Amino acid sequence: MNKKALIFIAAGLLCIMAALGLYVFNIFQSGNAEKASANIVASLSEQIKLEGGESTSFPTDNPDRSMPTLEVENNLYVGILSIPSLELTLPVGDSLSYDELQSAPCLYSGSIYKRNMVIGAHNYDSHFGRISSLGIGDEVTFTDAENHVFNCEVVNLETLRPDQNDVLTEKQNENDWDISLFTCNYSGSERVTVRCAIK
Repeated sequence: MNKKALIFIAAGLLCIMAALGLYVFNIFQSGNAEKASANIVASLSEQIKLEGGESTSFPTDNPDRSMPTLEVENNLYVGILSIPSLELTLPVGDSLSYDELQSAPCLYSGSIYKRNMVIGAHNYDSHFGRISSLGIGDEVTFTDAENHVFNCEVVNLETLRPDQNDVLTEKQNENDWDISLFTCNYSGSERVTVRCAIK
């Protein structure tokens, strides 16, 4: 075997090892994120109950108001997101930051009260890594910090480029969607986007 072939083999083995290392690292990160999210959800659930019991009415007093928040370990959260078909119950941070994304999906833009809420998360399996498997009609529920429950269903799935921020956050028609969930694919070249409408 000549020297050139040995170099190609060595390079191939290094690529395989790097890919394996990244895979193991992602599993480790996903596990940590799952534990952190579960702890935050438990704390938020207790706080939301203390806010005055269950309320399923849509808050119509002032759709322009800011979303209320609750604090857990010095971080603010706007509520809890549930995706039953993926067996996910996740906290939603009040603003998107790299540090916060390590433990929870985050509000990217908009508001549930204006029906234009966009939530972003890492593509960990324990966060939004499996949202591409959702189907039209699947249930998605958001509970805000005041215990208003918004029952939604998936109405569309899209794949967007990272530079299509206007498409991600702006509706073409008023009734297109009320909540959008998005995450990057593994290469970071596309955004997997799930649109949900309040029932």
